[in-house]
Amino acid sequence: MIVFVNTHASYGRAARRWQRVVPEIEKLVGGFEVKGIDSPEGVAATLREGVSRGEHTVVAAGGDGTVNMLVNAIMALGDGEEVTLGAVGLGSSNDFHKPFRSDAFVAGVPVRLDCAAARPHDVIRIDTEDDDGHQGTRYAIINASLGMTAEANAAFNAPTGLTRAARRLSVDAAIAASVLRTLATYRDVGCRMAIDGEDLGTFSVSNLGVIKNPHFAGSFCYDMPIEPDDGNLGVNLCERLTRFQALATLAALRRRRFRGRPKTRSWTGQRVSVEGDRTFALETDGEVTETRRAEFHVVPGRIRCCS
Repeated sequence: MIVFVNTHASYGRAARRWQRVVPEIEKLVGGFEVKGIDSPEGVAATLREGVSRGEHTVVAAGGDGTVNMLVNAIMALGDGEEVTLGAVGLGSSNDFHKPFRSDAFVAGVPVRLDCAAARPHDVIRIDTEDDDGHQGTRYAIINASLGMTAEANAAFNAPTGLTRAARRLSVDAAIAASVLRTLATYRDVGCRMAIDGEDLGTFSVSNLGVIKNPHFAGSFCYDMPIEPDDGNLGVNLCERLTRFQALATLAALRRRRFRGRPKTRSWTGQRVSVEGDRTFALETDGEVTETRRAEFHVVPGRIRCCS
């Protein structure tokens, strides 16, 4: 087992959490090899070298961004390589571990280390293209979004002012500050959207979530029944929300009540394409990039994940 440790997760709090949890993990799994995280390219090279010598279990010790980094490294290996992914939740939100199970905590930290109970997990492939025609491909295992969620994630990842002050209090406070900062400046993105080849028309997008896990950004959760290995993507749209309606929708999401609300729509499908009327922020498992076009595909059962 190779454990990739991101001590910078959760605004640097991960280092202390890691030291606290190491003895308990050793009791659970025995010995393991620890690798630091320097860059996505470094992680991919280390993983490739480990697989070449017969190692097929890797653990992301960090936040959802660390999980995402390993997911992309695993996908870069190609279809012929089987790698089992585990995780130690040292991050701020730890959505990969949700819904939390009381029996899956070690020293107060959520873990997914039961390799014997590993099961296949779908992956979201995201193909992007910017205004200059530059194309890219990324993968997500939790969710992807554009609109308010993506912009708030960008504010959370690069805190200034109120968000920086709020993070000293708690993760939820920092998320709330990021949301307020986003609401103050956000304007909808005009997007033409299609699902499974059917053109749905153009929407004024306040938020669009493409999910494999209904949990996102701390305590928010969609009420869509989506499973890690059901071969579907959940698609949840908010359009033309006023600031008050956006706050009301967020309050509803904290109570897991989304579908049927005013100015919302939900679908399931295997392929979703979005083209914006301008460049927009695109969030994948908490990591944010900029693009103009995005196409989301489900890759069924591609990675085995520990329970």
